Amino acid sequence: MKRGFLQYLPFTILLGGIAAAAPVQVGILPAKIVPEQVATLPLERGIVSDLATPGEPRKRGDVLAVLNKEQMEQEREEMELKLARDRMSRKDEIRKLEAQRRKIVFYLRLSNNERRYAQTAGGENDLPPTDESLADIDERIALLKREVESMGRIRNNELTRKHARNTLRMPFDGRVQYHFTLPEDTAEPFEYNATGSLPFATICDDSAFYITVNIGRAELTQLPEQQFQVLISLPEGRELRGDFSHRRVEQGNGGDMLVYFFRIPEKDHDCAFSMLGSHARAQLIFNAPEGTMQLDKGELARHPMATECRNWEELIQKLYPEYHLVLIGEHQILIRPR
Repeated sequence: MKRGFLQYLPFTILLGGIAAAAPVQVGILPAKIVPEQVATLPLERGIVSDLATPGEPRKRGDVLAVLNKEQMEQEREEMELKLARDRMSRKDEIRKLEAQRRKIVFYLRLSNNERRYAQTAGGENDLPPTDESLADIDERIALLKREVESMGRIRNNELTRKHARNTLRMPFDGRVQYHFTLPEDTAEPFEYNATGSLPFATICDDSAFYITVNIGRAELTQLPEQQFQVLISLPEGRELRGDFSHRRVEQGNGGDMLVYFFRIPEKDHDCAFSMLGSHARAQLIFNAPEGTMQLDKGELARHPMATECRNWEELIQKLYPEYHLVLIGEHQILIRPR
C-alpha cells in the first residue's frame, strides 16, 4: 500500500483490519437434510401386520410390513389342497393310460395269427393297436407327468409373487419412516386405508447424511469447492456442520439449480435423521486459502472514497490496486495479491 493512501484508512484497519483471512460467512441459505439415498414404498389398502419399529437401523431385505397375511395363508392352504387333488386326478389318468399301454404292447408282440384272434375277441368296432397308437399314448403319459411336476411349481410361483407384492422389504440398509399414525400396539394386525398418493413408508440410507444448499451466485461457483462449509444452529448452543462432498444440477420448480452437498459427521447422524423433512437455514462459510486478506465491510463503507464508488468491486480496485477481489461475504470482503 502507498503511504499516501494509508492516511485515509480508519484507525482499526491500520492496526489490523487487513488480516489473514479467517472463515467468512457468505450468506444464510435455505437448507435441507438428505440421506445418501431414499426410496418411497406404496402399499394397497388392507390388513397390515409384521410392522417394523420405525427409526431403528434395518438391513436390506428386512420385512417392514405384510399386507393381508392371514388371507394369503388361507390362499396357500387352499392352493395346496387343490394341487393335491389335481395331482391325484392326473396320476389316475396316468395309471389308466399305462394299463392301456400294457395291452397295446402285449398285442403288438403277438404273431399275426394271434393278432387275428385278439382282434376278433376285441369286437368288430375296435381298431387294432398300431405302433402309432403306442407312440400317442406314450406322449400323453409323458405330458401328464410333466403337468404333475410343473403344476405345483407354477402355482407356487404365482402365490410367491403375490406374497412378494404384499410384503414390503428394505431395499437397502437404513431406516424407515411411516407416513401414517401408528397403532398403539404395532404387534397386532390393523386396517390400513391408503389416502391419495401418500406413500406407505420412506426408506433412507443412513450410511451418510448431507446438508444441501442451492448456490445460485455464479461467482461462488468459481471458488474452490473444498473451501466451503455449512453450519446449522440448533437449540441449546448446539450446531450441525457439514464439509463439502460434491455438487450436482437438480431440477427445481424454477428450472435447473446447482445444489451443493455437505457431508455430516457420523456422530451427528441421529440428529440428522430426526431433521429429515424439515426446513432449515444454514450459514454458508468460505475458508479462504493461505495468502488471502480479509477486509471489514463496515470499515470500508466509512472510507471517504466509498462515496465515489458504485460498488464494492470499484472501491477495492481504487483502494487496493495490487490486489484482486476473491469474495464478497455478508460482513467481510476477501482479497488476494495479484
